[in-house]
Amino acid sequence: MFNQYMWQLYLKAGGSETVKCFEENLSNEFTEDYISFINGLHREYQLSDAILSDEHEQLSLLLEYYRNGNSFCDGTCSAEDALDLLIYILSDNGSRDAKCIFSDFTFSLANFSTMLSVSLPESFVPYYFKWNFNVLQTIADSFGIELPAIPNKSDYEGRLYYYEDICAALHAFRTKNNLTPYELYAFLYDFAPKYIGGVSSYLITELPEPRSAYFIGGSRDDLFLSDQTDAVTPWQCNPGTRAGDMILMYLRTPVSAVDSVWRSCSVGFIDPFFLYYRCTYISHPQKLKAVTLEQLRADKITGTMPIVRKNMQGINGVELQPSEYNRILQIGRSKAKKLEFVSISTKGEFGTEKEVEEHIIKPLLEQFGFSEQDYVQQLYLEIGNHNHALIPDFVLLPEKHGNRQTAFAVIEAKRSITGAQELEAALSQVRSYAKLLGTRYAGIISQEKIWIYDAKDDFSAVKLSSAFPLSDDVLYAVRKILNH
Repeated sequence: MFNQYMWQLYLKAGGSETVKCFEENLSNEFTEDYISFINGLHREYQLSDAILSDEHEQLSLLLEYYRNGNSFCDGTCSAEDALDLLIYILSDNGSRDAKCIFSDFTFSLANFSTMLSVSLPESFVPYYFKWNFNVLQTIADSFGIELPAIPNKSDYEGRLYYYEDICAALHAFRTKNNLTPYELYAFLYDFAPKYIGGVSSYLITELPEPRSAYFIGGSRDDLFLSDQTDAVTPWQCNPGTRAGDMILMYLRTPVSAVDSVWRSCSVGFIDPFFLYYRCTYISHPQKLKAVTLEQLRADKITGTMPIVRKNMQGINGVELQPSEYNRILQIGRSKAKKLEFVSISTKGEFGTEKEVEEHIIKPLLEQFGFSEQDYVQQLYLEIGNHNHALIPDFVLLPEKHGNRQTAFAVIEAKRSITGAQELEAALSQVRSYAKLLGTRYAGIISQEKIWIYDAKDDFSAVKLSSAFPLSDDVLYAVRKILNH
């Protein structure tokens, strides 16, 4: 929460000069010094030179606009009228659709939001969190600012007016804490980013082992593309992207080839002012020998990939199987990290279910990130008048709600299953556990094989089944299910 004592210490330690700079430039005369001033503050939570350069250009255009004697809205119109007027101008007298208007508005968001703040400081806020909505969210969480719900990706009009909603939420916070508009700006772009840790609040330097691999697409002239090994840049991503995941950069022009391998170095997040909505930061690019579309088509592994058959159309965020990703690294002679999983050995017959539990199920759960605190063995489930009970072998992520228990998944261990009748009996058993606990998944594991079932079809059809030892692709698929 906002602490007035800490705020006063900040003002006395030089923060008042930051407030003064905002006030002089946004209420008196907009100067070139302001552009450098903002870039300096922005570096506290943004490492991308490309983003800082883009912001510098946007604010320089605004400076030129003012030097030419222009002004937007004389301060007598309402906030609603001012934003509607800007949107009407961008619509080319109403002839362009919401997506085009949104694209133009957000492309110049630093410019337009600053211009609106100059005209109506009590209603608008200069917005310098483009590609960094995650930082604004962290600030909001840390100081009790209630941000409105983010509109859906396809709601371009809602995302356009979301800027106005954000401003309203920030000014409500300002009023509650007796801040001037210019103190609010100093809070947002100096005090708060430093308080949450700046860049370190979202960039992860010690990356975990990769769990997945994804394609992203670009071209050599992309603003954020870099060959520098220490480059950090935002990019569109798959919603499932996690820190440490492997990213294959496919350049559409001029080469139509996989050009480099990157790592995701942040948690994926939604940025309502980023055209493509879902964003992550990527880093550590490694060049590989270009793997062309023709090579991908000709290879027996990559040639069957749906995205290759579609000529790499819609490539951003497409997920690769481990075998596909590893094959591309092999073709490109890359030494980047592969997606490899440790298969569970079942050599020699196990004589008891307990051995299956100890030597197969527990190692699998550990490999997929479940500690012993994340599951319960032999959970006692009372039924009816307490004369009957069910006792599943493994219950993952159990929760208790009064007298009712729920869980994410349930696993039944069997020493051996070699026929359809034995499998059906085990399925009947695990289905009863799953329904009672309201689980999403149910699994059966014997020394020969693993079976996984889904609640979506009442645990009737096999979602995944495979014999041991499990391949990398199967282990990857199981990991995705259990970490959903």
